[in-house]
Amino acid sequence: MKINGQFFEVTNVESFAVSYLLNPAKPTAGTFKTAANIRIELASILPNFPGGFFPGISVKTNSASDGTFGLNVSDAQLKQIAAINKMAYFVAYRQNGSVHVAGQTIPIFEPVYRSEAFDITKYKPAGTLKMYFAPYAVPNSAGIAQSDVDTQIGAAKKSFKDISKLSASIQDGCISVSGSGRGAEIKFKINPSASTSFDLSSFIKGKVVDLDIDLPGPDFIVGICVSKDDIGKEVDKGIAGIMKEANKTIEKTLVDQVAAATGQTKTIVSALFKTTASVTFRAITYPVVEQKSIKIPGFKDIKIDVRAIVPKISIGFPRIIK
Repeated sequence: MKINGQFFEVTNVESFAVSYLLNPAKPTAGTFKTAANIRIELASILPNFPGGFFPGISVKTNSASDGTFGLNVSDAQLKQIAAINKMAYFVAYRQNGSVHVAGQTIPIFEPVYRSEAFDITKYKPAGTLKMYFAPYAVPNSAGIAQSDVDTQIGAAKKSFKDISKLSASIQDGCISVSGSGRGAEIKFKINPSASTSFDLSSFIKGKVVDLDIDLPGPDFIVGICVSKDDIGKEVDKGIAGIMKEANKTIEKTLVDQVAAATGQTKTIVSALFKTTASVTFRAITYPVVEQKSIKIPGFKDIKIDVRAIVPKISIGFPRIIK
């Protein structure tokens, strides 16, 4: 199977989106430009595997200086993908920097496009597959606020059967969580990262790191009162719930922002994202959005930075591969 395509970067998302809705085959000229050196991957969906930043099994290539690319999928590769799961999807990345480690230069990529999953065994490439991505600025006010995290943590606390108190704060690069209950103290961090999953309703995922559980009493008493494994399992469930709610919040916020920017109704924009376009986080930032003063008797007020989780996003077209 040979898939010929061309990648473009949208330069005027408002005008492009409206024209693309009217005629996907001929969006308004001057609202996009060719995108060179985009890493395009045709990825297999692995059952019961959460996936990483790059797909576990894929066929990949890079776009040329004019955005064109050719993806050669051999019969053996096609059989391998189909044998695992007939469903596949496209995901694309742009290099936005590099780091030097141990004498080597390692590129840093940001995801810019995802397609909806499709049956690779039924896909018949025809003509040139044109793909577009539109970097979009999300204002700090539209990010995940500390109050959102408080609400989600409060709801997630119900999942932590051994934890009676739970709180979280947005830090620079993570969400710091602490809790206590039944004599146990628990601390951990959630590292949010961009989702490159085929699940287009998932924009952000959270990984638990630095999990520290301080249990009371000798080991034989601890075994009766509370289990580290049980708490760990509840943490995983709770974080999954938090991320699910966070994704819902992000989706609603994005629809509101794009509707306001384009002058379209929220109904039209919502339909756009469900039928025509996809959304992918390119990166996640943690800007300081305000400062709060904490009063301590006998001391000067302490200023505390209040941060939000604000994504840099990319809107991709088309959502559905035909």
